[in-house]
Amino acid sequence: MQIIRLDLNSLTENGQISPEEAVRLKAFALPDQKRGLLINLLLIFGALSVAAGTIALVPDAATGLVLALVALGGAEALRRIDVDASLKVLGAGLALMGAVGLAGWIGWEFRDAEASLYPTLAIAAVLAAAAVWFRSPFLAGPAVLALGATLGSGTGYWHASYGIFVEEPTLTILLFSVVAAGLFALRGRIASAYESVTTIAARTAFFMINFAFWIGSLWGDRIGEHWLAPSAWSERSEWREAAMEIPDIVFTLGWAGFLIAMIVQARRGGLVSVTSIVFLAIHFYTQYFELLGANATSLVIGGIVLVGLAVAGARFFRADPV
Repeated sequence: MQIIRLDLNSLTENGQISPEEAVRLKAFALPDQKRGLLINLLLIFGALSVAAGTIALVPDAATGLVLALVALGGAEALRRIDVDASLKVLGAGLALMGAVGLAGWIGWEFRDAEASLYPTLAIAAVLAAAAVWFRSPFLAGPAVLALGATLGSGTGYWHASYGIFVEEPTLTILLFSVVAAGLFALRGRIASAYESVTTIAARTAFFMINFAFWIGSLWGDRIGEHWLAPSAWSERSEWREAAMEIPDIVFTLGWAGFLIAMIVQARRGGLVSVTSIVFLAIHFYTQYFELLGANATSLVIGGIVLVGLAVAGARFFRADPV
């Protein structure tokens, strides 16, 4: 949907439209949704407060499960009765709370099953099903990320620092290449109501491909290490020496080729094109400082190159799309 904003008073004063035309156009204006948004947000925070208080009173996994199911039930009820979409934000919030709560319950109940893929696959399936059922782009991204956890991908946090880890770069690239390609191909063949869900999921998969290339370009890959490597460090070292290894240079060259192909093939100015350019710059600087280190000379040269890339990028986006 394309939205155009017009200053009717200014247009009328400048004689570009008549007062009658201004009145006619004003009648077509979309309703002000600020009040409805405020009410929805207050209801969401109220629901969160009730859920937090209930869990504090009855700190049990079953409590979380019941609250998650209640939230999903509320989201489903609103989906059916909210014909004018006045409570759309509340419905989306309840769907998000319910799906994430149910996924959290699965993770908690099966937290000891570290060697099994079933809990992780179940979480991914719950989030994906909720994203499709409630047509929620907010759940599409986490569903794809949960799928990455089956290959040992994830994030970490410690004091003032965040991290991302990909334990199987090769398999992650292959898996999410299939997912992204399939979703992008499916996007134009499904109902428009599901287009945003499919788009967000495909873009998330595209990000995972680049993260896997990034990790692989730094440390290479030993396929199967997430499942096959022993837990003992002594045996793990022996396994790493015998395992099939893909050197980092393969990922370095492959990532550059992949990004260039995306820049050339994707729609100019689109998210895939812009993201590919950003990751290409990240790739360049990663390899640049890996080879030369962070010193005064490399910083000066790197800064000059960055300015050149900015100028070239500005000219690229200013050109007419092809």
